[in-house]
Amino acid sequence: MIAPTSTNCSAECLKKRNPICVGFLFSAKRTSCNLLKTFLTENYQASLDVLGEDWEYFSIKVVNLALGKTVSSSSLYPYPPYTNVNYAVDGRTDFTDNSLLFHTDFELYPWLTVDLGTLSIVKNVILYNRSDGHGRWLHSVEIRAGNSSVWSEMNMCGTFLGPSQTGEIHTIECETRPLLYGSYVTVKIVRPNYITDDPNAIGGKNVLCFREIVVNGLDA
Repeated sequence: MIAPTSTNCSAECLKKRNPICVGFLFSAKRTSCNLLKTFLTENYQASLDVLGEDWEYFSIKVVNLALGKTVSSSSLYPYPPYTNVNYAVDGRTDFTDNSLLFHTDFELYPWLTVDLGTLSIVKNVILYNRSDGHGRWLHSVEIRAGNSSVWSEMNMCGTFLGPSQTGEIHTIECETRPLLYGSYVTVKIVRPNYITDDPNAIGGKNVLCFREIVVNGLDA
């Protein structure tokens, strides 16, 4: 039998018969590997000391599952240039062109849903906030994933309380155990607006607006 290496451990993890392998531990000293069914966080990585210092952690590379996928939203701002929902997943995160923002109309609980196209493992979601001076409108965000796009049937990934600031980038880790699976990912503002000095926020109305949403994960 050929002794395991980090390369063939990786190949084993990626085999179709191991669809929930998201990484592995490898020990060159023991010529051994253990396939993992969950991502190790930076804090959890400290527990590798229990196994011995000769173990290394390897995470299978995640990809942006949202890039170029079908998206839908609760509404769209009715005036150009903010009339294209696909700006949210076009892969452009350059803040120099503020005409390429995804922007809903003003409403209580605006949302955007990404159809991943296939059952996937969702690791985290990154939101690139707008850079045109109105970043504080991003707040009280909840992110869910599931096999249905119906909000009540989806599972929690994580939250961003905020408020954000102009140009900030927020990574929301999906802390679900076991792994979070889904074909749809939805980001939604779930609380009435806290802003009191803008007439657009009267009655608690919000707007969901950002430059890009990135959904990092693995096809299951």
